[in-house]
Amino acid sequence: MKRKIIVLLSGCILFISANGQTLPLDSVLSRIEKNNPRLLSYTNKIIGANERVKGARVWEPTMLGVQAGDNPYSFDFENNEYMAMLVAEQWFPNGKINTAKENYYKSFAAIRQSEFDYQKNQMFAQAKEAYYERYITERKITIIKENIELMMAMIDISEKHLASGMEDLGTVYKTKARLADSETMLVHEQNMVKSLTVTLNYLMNADVNAQFDIDSIGIIKNYRGKNLFPPRDSLAAMRSDILKMTSEISSMTLNQNLMSLQGKPGYGFRFEHHAMLTGGQPLYAAMFMMKIPIFSKSAYGYKSEAKAMGYEISAMAQDKEAMINSVNQMVTMLALELNTEYTEVDNYQSKVIPAYKKSFDTYLLSYSQNTGELMKVLLAWDDLQMAQMEYLKHLEVLLKTQADYEKEMQIR
Repeated sequence: MKRKIIVLLSGCILFISANGQTLPLDSVLSRIEKNNPRLLSYTNKIIGANERVKGARVWEPTMLGVQAGDNPYSFDFENNEYMAMLVAEQWFPNGKINTAKENYYKSFAAIRQSEFDYQKNQMFAQAKEAYYERYITERKITIIKENIELMMAMIDISEKHLASGMEDLGTVYKTKARLADSETMLVHEQNMVKSLTVTLNYLMNADVNAQFDIDSIGIIKNYRGKNLFPPRDSLAAMRSDILKMTSEISSMTLNQNLMSLQGKPGYGFRFEHHAMLTGGQPLYAAMFMMKIPIFSKSAYGYKSEAKAMGYEISAMAQDKEAMINSVNQMVTMLALELNTEYTEVDNYQSKVIPAYKKSFDTYLLSYSQNTGELMKVLLAWDDLQMAQMEYLKHLEVLLKTQADYEKEMQIR
């Protein structure tokens, strides 16, 4: 029995899931981009925005009319001259207005593309957090299962020692309580894995019950040797939300230009054909027409609208600057935190856990040579387990900070 305890304590029990295929994080992100219906909807929005451009240069519909009458205006049906009139009228578009309208419509597609990139970045960040959390949770499960195996063996030994008077009843109950706590914790962590798997399947638009394994290779990115503090101006070129604001400002400017062109005159042509029904020669009339909105009260409407748009454009530009400042601050803080977490995780890997492991090995060696006590071995084991759990906490913070940093920097 002592040999069984030594084997359990000295070896790491690995629990490898065999639920299905292994999905690296990059494959998860690719499936989200390819299959998520919320992202796919932006394809139609972009196509719709491009289709709207085709209608920017259309002409106003031709107006046709038919009129019947008599001359002069009286009810003397015997002496009046009856006539029928055919009318055709066409207004011609202003080239500058149509060009401005076309450019304005083209700006919609750029806004939709920025919205797509922003939504994709948000979903990628959500998927990364779920993926990383499942990775940490599965490592916790491994440690908990090791602890359960140890507790079961301890209970077996304690009960036999209790029968021979070598152990007290309190130690047995304490060990059983610890076993129950570990089993409860195991159920909680296993349910957490199921919940995180559902989240990832939902984002990939897959069956929520589909099972897959995660790939731990390369899960921790090494940004230590890179410039974590990008120039302020470069953030505006890489962030989809800032690019969206840039596109919206450009679109508003184009709309303002379109509105200011409403004062341009419009041109039309009208042709009338008069057919005399009671004899006489037919008549015709050709008329060239021009709208001059700049001299009418309608000018106040488009002028005030264009002026209001100018203030809105200025406000949007200020909002954009405020967003760049906020993002710059956030990226700087995350970069500092990322460097801190790198140091803490490295410290646990290279110093803390190896020190506890050496302590545990020392007590284990003494116990195997009948010169030590089992309780000291178990306490050393507890210290090692707690150090491993604390390491996972720091690793979880590192991965979350890494996901937040990539989200702010829009790194896939």
